[in-house]
Amino acid sequence: MRGFGVAGVVAAVALAVGGCGSSGGGAEPAGTPSKVHSTVRPACLMNEPNATFTWAGDSQVLMLGSGTKGVLLAPQVDGSACSWINEMHRLAQAGYRVAAVSYEDDRSRSLPAALKALRDAGAAKVVLMGASAGGGLVLDQAGGLRPAPDGVIAVSPVEVWKQPPGPEGYRGPVLVLESKSDNSAPLADVQALAARHPGGAQTLLFDGNDHGYSLVLIQDRARKAIDAFLKKWLG
Repeated sequence: MRGFGVAGVVAAVALAVGGCGSSGGGAEPAGTPSKVHSTVRPACLMNEPNATFTWAGDSQVLMLGSGTKGVLLAPQVDGSACSWINEMHRLAQAGYRVAAVSYEDDRSRSLPAALKALRDAGAAKVVLMGASAGGGLVLDQAGGLRPAPDGVIAVSPVEVWKQPPGPEGYRGPVLVLESKSDNSAPLADVQALAARHPGGAQTLLFDGNDHGYSLVLIQDRARKAIDAFLKKWLG
């Protein structure tokens, strides 16, 4: 499998607190500590004066581009928002307002928080796109988001973090991109996941074993399919 990596963002660190109770029924343990959110500009944005970054809850969100047509990118299991920087550039140059999210510890909170941040920035219509575990996450969570996204693109989707309502709960359009020999996202598993979408997901297959980001970066036909989907559903 061909992979692709870009420097990750600086992670949020937990603030240590005292006040642990004794085992003999003393003081109650301290609650969950708040997190310190880094104000350091992510490495992938150092040469991007027009890009912004913000915190949506404990999820860091990078943004590039402008306009009312939005795309929200969810990374792979070991990735960050910076992992999508090449596609952020490409889509922003095409006229989209693009956001990419770095997951917080509770993955279920990241997409809703980032989607709100993207809409608050001016995106009226939004398509979700995720790679690998991010692909599984956008398929799982799309049906529970309000307002509902205008479409979902899942690249080599894998359900690493299963979330309600699952693909069954989303009624909008879905595009699935998958390599026929992808060992990290076996074709049979991806087809079974796509088949759970009640609207009938459009699945586009590719020769080889490119997975996630690599599929988008290497396969010209994948990028063309993404562009066509965005144009159709975002206008």
